[in-house]
Formats: sequence, structure tokens, C-alpha cells
Amino acid sequence: MCGVVYFRHNFCTTEKSLKKSKIVANKTAAPTVVNDAFKQNFETTEANWTKTSAGHWVAKFVKDEVKTSAEYDKDGSWVATRSQYEADKLPETVTATIKTKYPDATIKDGWKIERADIAAYYKVNIQENGAEKAVLINETGTITE
Repeated sequence: MCGVVYFRHNFCTTEKSLKKSKIVANKTAAPTVVNDAFKQNFETTEANWTKTSAGHWVAKFVKDEVKTSAEYDKDGSWVATRSQYEADKLPETVTATIKTKYPDATIKDGWKIERADIAAYYKVNIQENGAEKAVLINETGTITE
């Protein structure tokens, strides 16, 4: 006998479990040249590596309680580093600037973005009067939007 009969069809089918499965990426080892470049910048940090569709290698790790990803090309040249900060972990120069410019805003979180082609900056997500907004601030606390 079959497990479940559907409507008035002259056949029956068994009911299957609809358990959701989590897809987990396999741990990938970066090429030696990429891993060596990473170790020069983050010498004591262990990282989980992934490869992008563009062929870049991204190391994800936590350093000083900050989630960080560092991106390298296939030759080991550094491309970018992105560090995710909780609101209370952002540098004082950044939070002071936000509080001055947007006194009624709530800081949600922020990212420090470092790239080879431009000066480092912070992207800070705020909420002001019910509206979400991203503010760009350089390391000295100047808004660059």
C-alpha cells in the first residue's frame, strides 16, 4: 500500500520528508602564495578560505572581536579588507562625528573598508527618524558622502 493518496487519482504516492538541509561550503585551502601573503598581514590568525567567482581568495576570520574578511588575487596581491563592527566597537572619531552630524540617529553597525586603490573609510549604518541610512566617514572622522 502507498502512504498517501492524493485526491481522486488512480495512483498513490508515498509521502516524503521535507526536511531542510543546510548547505555548507567545503573548507578550502588557499594556494601557498595567497596564504603566505595573508600570514604577512595577519600572522597569528586562523582563517576560513573561500574562492570567489572572479578567482579571488577571501579569508574570513575574527580578530580583536571584529569579524573580518581579507581578499587576495590568485597571485597573492592584497585586494581589500572589510571589518564588521558592532555599534559600540566603532572608533571614537567615527561615533563622535555621527553624533555631531546626526544627533537623533541610532548607530546600527559599521564596516571599515580598506582597498589598495583608495584611502580606508567606514560605512556606518544609522537609523534616523525611522529611515535607514549609510554614512561614509574617513579615518579622521570626516564625512565623505
